[in-house]
Amino acid sequence: MKKTLILVLVLAFIPLLCFAEFGLGPSAFFNSPVLIGQSVDGSTLREEGFTFGADARLILLRFLQLEALGLVTLGEVNSIDLYADAGLALDLAILRLSAGVGPNFSILLGNASESSLIGFNAKANADIKLGRLSFGLSYIMGLTVDGGVALDKSTGMLGANLLFWF
Repeated sequence: MKKTLILVLVLAFIPLLCFAEFGLGPSAFFNSPVLIGQSVDGSTLREEGFTFGADARLILLRFLQLEALGLVTLGEVNSIDLYADAGLALDLAILRLSAGVGPNFSILLGNASESSLIGFNAKANADIKLGRLSFGLSYIMGLTVDGGVALDKSTGMLGANLLFWF
């Protein structure tokens, strides 16, 4: 019975992947240390720097988006961050808008007090798709869960990406 069920699921999943879109490419984000409601200090913004990495997106059924984003941060504290999101994507001519939520994992390198961190994030993307190439802007908001989602303790990153679609 189990083998038959697994075989049926695999056979149903193969056609779904045949009509899926897969995008892969580089991303760069600006680390924002500013919390919502705080004043912005220009020297703090320059010190935090940028983070870069790779973005992979899988669009299923023309509206369901699964995304994995890996980023490397170099600075006062070096880290490797992985953001995994599931959400919705909407195509409007050459513009694709998408949003999703999911977990994020951080591996801190060097002399950090903790070696890894786990959290939640929300991500929004706006891409201009030109054939098999798309240029886009993304915003990631790290969500702090403290008896509910505490938006006043959440920080964000604004970034750009270039994706090649297969």
